[in-house]
Amino acid sequence: MKTSRFFTALLATALIGWATVPPTFAANKSKILLPTEQELTADLADVQKMADGDVKTALINELQTSLDLLQLIQTQQKNNEDLYDVLAHADSEIKKNNADLLAFKKQLEQSKSVDYQAQNLADLQATLSKLNVQQQETQTALSKANTQLAGQSSVSERAQTSLTENLKRTQEINQQLADSNLTKTLRQKNQIELKLIDLKNAYNQDLLKNSDQLTLLYQSRYDLLNARLQLLQQQIVALQEVINQKNLAQTQNQVEQVQQQQQNSAKNVYIQKELARNAELSQYLLQQTEKTNILTQDDLRMRNVFDSLTQTQHTIEEQISALQGTLVLSRIIQQQKQKLPTNLNIQGLSKQIADLRVQIFDITQKRNELYDLDAYIAKVESDEGEKFTHAEKTQLVNLLTERRKMASDLIKSLNNQLNLAISLELTQQQITQISDQIQSKLEQQSFWVRSNNPINLDWFAELPRAFMAQVDGILKKIGLPTNYSNLPYLLMYCLGLFIIGGAIFKFKDRIKQRLSKINGEINRLKYDNQWNTPQALLLTAFLTLSGTLWFLAICQMLGFFFMKNPTEFWDWSFSMAGYWWFFTFWLSLFRPNGIFVRHFEFSQQSAVRFQSVIKRIVVAVVLLLNTSVFSNVTDYGLANDVIGQVNTIVSLLFCIIIIAPRFKNVLRSYEDEKKSHNHIIVKIVQFGLQIIPVGLVILVALGYYYTALNLIQHLINSYIAWCVWWLIRQVIYRGITVSSRRLAHRRLEEKLRQKQAGFNDGSTSDDVVVLNEKEEGLALNEVRSQLLRFADLFIWTALFGIFYYVWSDLVTVASYLREVTLWQQTTTTEAGTVMESITLFNLLVALVIVGITYVLVRNISGILEVLIFSRIKLSQGTPYTITTLLTYVLVAVGGAWAFATLGMSWSKLQWLFAALSVGLGFGMQEIFANFVSGIILLFERPIRVGDTVTINGVTGTVAKIRIRAITMIDPDRKEVIVPNKSFVTGQVTNWALSNTITRLVISVGVAYNSDLELVKRLLLQAAHELPSVLKEPEPRALFLNFGASTLDHELRVYVGQVSERNDTLDLLNRRVNQLFKENNIDIAFNQLDIFIKNKDTGEEIPFINMEKLTKTN
Repeated sequence: MKTSRFFTALLATALIGWATVPPTFAANKSKILLPTEQELTADLADVQKMADGDVKTALINELQTSLDLLQLIQTQQKNNEDLYDVLAHADSEIKKNNADLLAFKKQLEQSKSVDYQAQNLADLQATLSKLNVQQQETQTALSKANTQLAGQSSVSERAQTSLTENLKRTQEINQQLADSNLTKTLRQKNQIELKLIDLKNAYNQDLLKNSDQLTLLYQSRYDLLNARLQLLQQQIVALQEVINQKNLAQTQNQVEQVQQQQQNSAKNVYIQKELARNAELSQYLLQQTEKTNILTQDDLRMRNVFDSLTQTQHTIEEQISALQGTLVLSRIIQQQKQKLPTNLNIQGLSKQIADLRVQIFDITQKRNELYDLDAYIAKVESDEGEKFTHAEKTQLVNLLTERRKMASDLIKSLNNQLNLAISLELTQQQITQISDQIQSKLEQQSFWVRSNNPINLDWFAELPRAFMAQVDGILKKIGLPTNYSNLPYLLMYCLGLFIIGGAIFKFKDRIKQRLSKINGEINRLKYDNQWNTPQALLLTAFLTLSGTLWFLAICQMLGFFFMKNPTEFWDWSFSMAGYWWFFTFWLSLFRPNGIFVRHFEFSQQSAVRFQSVIKRIVVAVVLLLNTSVFSNVTDYGLANDVIGQVNTIVSLLFCIIIIAPRFKNVLRSYEDEKKSHNHIIVKIVQFGLQIIPVGLVILVALGYYYTALNLIQHLINSYIAWCVWWLIRQVIYRGITVSSRRLAHRRLEEKLRQKQAGFNDGSTSDDVVVLNEKEEGLALNEVRSQLLRFADLFIWTALFGIFYYVWSDLVTVASYLREVTLWQQTTTTEAGTVMESITLFNLLVALVIVGITYVLVRNISGILEVLIFSRIKLSQGTPYTITTLLTYVLVAVGGAWAFATLGMSWSKLQWLFAALSVGLGFGMQEIFANFVSGIILLFERPIRVGDTVTINGVTGTVAKIRIRAITMIDPDRKEVIVPNKSFVTGQVTNWALSNTITRLVISVGVAYNSDLELVKRLLLQAAHELPSVLKEPEPRALFLNFGASTLDHELRVYVGQVSERNDTLDLLNRRVNQLFKENNIDIAFNQLDIFIKNKDTGEEIPFINMEKLTKTN
């Protein structure tokens, strides 16, 4: 830190030196007279008379810029003069502010409500209005002073940045001024800009040199205004208290007058009742006056809170803007978090407002009846059946007049309450909104800003000192109690915990016997039911409760007797007791004869292995939960929590080295037992156990300790939520399994009864369909599968909902990424051309969109198969077409959405795509032709996956339809790649486009003199005997031709599927040959007789000399 300050001071000195020693031309610029505003205005008027052209436009722009720069010079001169005046009177103002501050503090100590008792109510109301105006003015001035004070924390950085930019700009202007060809107007503009830069440099130099003095001045102003605001608030409260007392005194006087009237009243019974009603109304008026006073005080308090929060919000924004990304900002954020008010809301205001409106309406109606007293008295005489004397009427008129006045006062009081309640509700809403905004802002900044120094050599050097400081802070927290007034209540509370825990421990054997009985009923058809597992879980949780209660009682006693502030220790003990109960309950489920073994069909070996890993997880979780326990023992909290940092790193290394390998081995052995591998959730868990601890260690090492703690807490909560969810899921699955078994049992009993009834009857009904056992088993399994799928829908939805609830508070943290700008671009809207910023949040959203698109494209076929194709019967090739088209749509939508998130809308990309389309259309014409042909094939569907087609003499089955080509499998099982264009422009034979029926033709020739009718009958017989030959269209046998040596016949038959052609042809040929042999039908073939003759004699020469052959033998 010292080194960085040294370099900062060195850089500031260098910049000041550079700014005060400009180049040669700049040194002489003070001798150059700058043009006045009148001269530039006259020059501008002359230029506007010139002919239109580029020269005129350039001159106008240069002159207008010069005029604007002159305005800026005047403003900067005023700022410099104001700063000079402030610095000249700073010392005297600081002394005066300190003196006034002491005076205000004395007034704060001496101010009392007695000072206003002598004034009447009207003067008090006027004084209150004046004080409210002064309070608003002081609040505004205090906000301004706070802004100035917050700006001083970053004045050096801002001044250095401005000096650096001015130096760079000065060099550029001097280079331009060195050009002898520079125009007069442009030279004037540059000279004016140099003058402005000089003024800015002087201003920034004064800020840097007098930074400490300005800080003291602004701090004195802030302290003075803050004290004045406190004094005004105290005076307003005191003044309002006096006003409330006077209003209450007036109401009490009215009550006393009514009571006096009641004592001096006549003996008329009705008048006595009316006087009693007046007395009740006066008491009610007194109560409402007291409520009005309470609401007035609440309104003052809430307005002060609102003003304080508004000022805090402005201060935080100023500090974040000035100290972005620094370690100081992290400490400021932690302090502001502790200062935020909590539990300020007044409950029941909405109901109170509604009740007040009803009361005002009712009382107003009753008061309006009292304006015509003669009619009212006449109605009373009619209702009561008696006549009043003149004296009684006079007394009754006075009584009713007094009631009307009290009703008016009551309505006024209720209206005042209504206005105060409405104002309070609106103020509360504003307070809640601002408080949420501040909390969200602080969470964002604290999550993304380093809370600690990074772990480096300096950190290790400071470790012993920081460790001892934290130990000293811990020892200071330990001490004996000073107030024993709550000890009896604490002893009774702890004794109750011990008694409840002891009672549970006493009945431990009975609970275990009940558990053993439930476990014995598991998987026994007669006794097992869906409620056995929930009962066992409740009993197991009840068994583990005794140790939790004893732990809590001991911690409560230790906190009282050995901690100076036992409240913090008690809060910690409640939290730890909850975790204790959960983990002891979770471990008990994995006992060798526990619920996981007996109810969820885990093997004892797997349960023991899981229990061993969970014990180690519990150790790591307990260490991580108590990481930041000692962070509040020092003044800087988490910033110096070296014990917590070391504990966090050790716990995470324990997870990496010990837990992750063991858990991986346990999962692998469990998968081997269940014979299920490569489950996506298991992979995610394994990957998370290996990567997440490493990432958290890196965060702690880089100084993002608070961020790591936040993520650790959310991960632990997610783990607990997942355990509870998984347990509920297993209970639901087991309930469905038990229901399926009982359903199967009932089906079996019904089947046995039907069989017995069948034996008695001896016959079965023709309209009863009897299922075999295999079909019935399949039906029951289908019902179970449907129930499980239906349950999974709600179970997984609940899991996502739980995870969203756990991580929802970090959703606002992600909005911080909107402030990290990557680049900017211009966008044309209805309002004109605006600058649009592309942030890191946009980039992450685009990456998420791309990731989701990739996952959907990779798994869309399986998702559609499970959700749609398995439930709906579609024609051949339709699922593949739907999947392919939907893949294209997902890629197009996901890509367009991702590009739009990054600011690359279609309006900006369409010209690029148009140019690429033209260029690529010429360069890759065939590829684009094949792509378009593929789209045509997918929409028109002349061929589908699974169709048998013939193209270019090649016959095969379509296997894939891709963007560029189609893959076919020929009869030799070879893959043939054919471009899509060939299927669109060429001739293609689809054997199963609209109909899979095809014709087979068998040609056969029989010998002359064969029985033609018999031949025809035998051919048709062979066709009718084969089941693959269709009856419609019917087979035909035709005598077509007289051959050279045969009578040519054809057998024409039809088959239903293309795949049956070769098998049917083979069977037909075999059967025809067999039938012809059995019926002595010769299948004729061409014969050639060879005769060898002597050319001279014409005598036939035998091929074999039989005489010679006989003699030889």
